[in-house]
Amino acid sequence: MENYINKQLTEGYNGKLNELFDKWIKSYQEDQRHLFCQDGLIVKAKDEDSGYDINSEWEKSQRKIMFIVKDCPDGWGYDTRRLFVGYPDKADSQKNALKTRSLKGRTRFFKNIALMLYGLYNLTEENKGKTEINCNSFKADATMRNIIVNAFNDIPFAYVEAKKLAGKESCPDKDLQESLVWDAAYLGEEINILKPNIIVCCDNHGLIFNSLVTNYFNGTIPDKDHVWEYDYPGSEYIKCKLYYYEEKGILLFNSYHPTVLGKEEWTIYEKVISPFRQFFARYKTFDVISAANKTIQ
Repeated sequence: MENYINKQLTEGYNGKLNELFDKWIKSYQEDQRHLFCQDGLIVKAKDEDSGYDINSEWEKSQRKIMFIVKDCPDGWGYDTRRLFVGYPDKADSQKNALKTRSLKGRTRFFKNIALMLYGLYNLTEENKGKTEINCNSFKADATMRNIIVNAFNDIPFAYVEAKKLAGKESCPDKDLQESLVWDAAYLGEEINILKPNIIVCCDNHGLIFNSLVTNYFNGTIPDKDHVWEYDYPGSEYIKCKLYYYEEKGILLFNSYHPTVLGKEEWTIYEKVISPFRQFFARYKTFDVISAANKTIQ
């Protein structure tokens, strides 16, 4: 299986990212390069007989969903595209990979990524608000848990570190902001290679979102028909924000950091899915995004 994993890491979209990373890592001092994290399309724990290749699955997916998180908290650099499969010669990484793809963990970081992924991949104008897309049912309904876990292991998605140098347990806003400035051009190249049409910016204070607006979208804020920015109904603390960049065929979401620490769990899901429902209320179909995405390619 390792040969098949390597094939998916060195060909297609991931292969193009490797070429970018070869340049990117050289922008750092030599004594920092061991902290550099490669990222991109997450390779699934599926063997060659399954016929599942992450690069081809991403290519044919109508909804290409990218999560941009703050940084790797492990203190050492590695290839985060291996989060589901680990390394063959490292038993601990194999254990952690199983935990990740099974959605187990104290902070429920990946569980919340999985819930957002499921909602963003499946929501339509017809099914919005129905019980099958419901964050709370993950705890109460074993069938729903299995659906989410299976979706997490089937739906192709991109997982990107905004700060490429691995850090510690927490990432101060100052460090994140400095990295976003330093790496703005390279991060833009990474987005251009992967061509997502849904980008979810995952930090509590909107630094990643604001950086992309400034640097990737050249400071452009869409007009009122392409913006959803409001307080979540019944809560002045949850600020929902979604920008639709029609000319690039991209929906840009401002999300919380996916850990449950310091917030109610349901708010992580709703901060993203609530404005996505509003998008469908206005445009009725995701086809408008797909059409725009094909035009710019």
